[in-house]
Amino acid sequence: MSHASRSWPGTTGHTIKTLAERLQRSRNGSTAMIFALLAVPVVGIVGFSVDMTRSSNAKADLRAALDASLLSAAHEKKDGFQQVAETYFTSNAADMSSHSPKAQFRVEETEKGLVYHGTATAEVSSTFSSLLGVGSFPLRMKASVTIPKKTGDNCIWVMDESANHALTFNAQATVSAPGCSIQVQSRNKHAASFSSNIDIDFASICVAGEGVTNNYGPIEGLETSCQTEPDPFAATMPAISPGSCDYTSKNYNGGNVTLHPGTYCGHMNFNNGTNVTFEPGLYVLNGAKWNVNGGQWDGEGISFYFHTRKSGIQFNSAVTSGLTPPANGPYEGLMMFEAPGLKKSNFIFNDSKDFQIEGLVYLPSRDAIYNSNSIWRAREMTMVFNTLKLNQTNWELTPGVTMEGPDYEDVGELRVSS
Repeated sequence: MSHASRSWPGTTGHTIKTLAERLQRSRNGSTAMIFALLAVPVVGIVGFSVDMTRSSNAKADLRAALDASLLSAAHEKKDGFQQVAETYFTSNAADMSSHSPKAQFRVEETEKGLVYHGTATAEVSSTFSSLLGVGSFPLRMKASVTIPKKTGDNCIWVMDESANHALTFNAQATVSAPGCSIQVQSRNKHAASFSSNIDIDFASICVAGEGVTNNYGPIEGLETSCQTEPDPFAATMPAISPGSCDYTSKNYNGGNVTLHPGTYCGHMNFNNGTNVTFEPGLYVLNGAKWNVNGGQWDGEGISFYFHTRKSGIQFNSAVTSGLTPPANGPYEGLMMFEAPGLKKSNFIFNDSKDFQIEGLVYLPSRDAIYNSNSIWRAREMTMVFNTLKLNQTNWELTPGVTMEGPDYEDVGELRVSS
């Protein structure tokens, strides 16, 4: 047997085994190295997700603290807003002190009202994200709250949203109200009507509808397709339980009469120039219809409440008056008001001689018609009707009822805008 053909038992198997072991050792080292190289980004990505969740939660907390601070401080007077807002924010953001929350506040006065602005910042430190070179997550957000100007410049609301000629000036109607605005809610394409022979002076007339019937000519301050202001009084009207009747149907024919607060039922007629003095308090008309023919009506601190559709007062024949509503209490500022949800009915005022009243006449279900030289002198007078028609009237009006606060109304619900 030659040397070249010599065979060593087990040599081939041993060599293969040795090579396999060496390869395995080589692969283990590579795997460890690859794993080590991949571990950093994998941990970083997972950690980044965790940090993003922490940042998102912190952002929600910062938003809540900023919003709550704005809403709370917006009820303060303008001059004290900034300091009060900062105090609220310090308290509201106390639980996220590890993120160094800070806020700045300022007030902007616009044509529509006060705008309270707030800017809040915070910084969420990273944990695992630092492996990817992200040191922290800065947070910054802005929000604002608008407090509308008080409704004192609105003298008249006309509430019917679909009526043709919901507001009508006819037949030599004269109204001097340079400080007053009218809000016409009707979206009818002929929502208001102006005759040629009228004389009117308003600060503005805002009509929701796209057009009016105008035979008068250019009307300064008239705007159609206007964003009208909603009725601000509905939610504030006191609920009245009329109770049993204190007074029933009665006729008065001249002379002097003194009436007392209570519930009145049935019809009452005041004829031949009866002079009526009202004691202070609430006069509830429960199904009662009063007809007034002439005379003088006087009273301080009185309110009339109409409990049903048929309840009401019709003034005729040169009535003169000097009436004021309560200056405080549950009926503060209310001259006339009605139960909510009544069906439509007429409220007619004919031929008043010199009707001096003030306060709020809140009759949103009534189609008010003023006829025959009705003369109104009023201060701080506001009226809310379903529709309003003026025929041969002579009015002098000044801006509406006084609202709380020196400049702006105290609204019960505010909204934060980003």
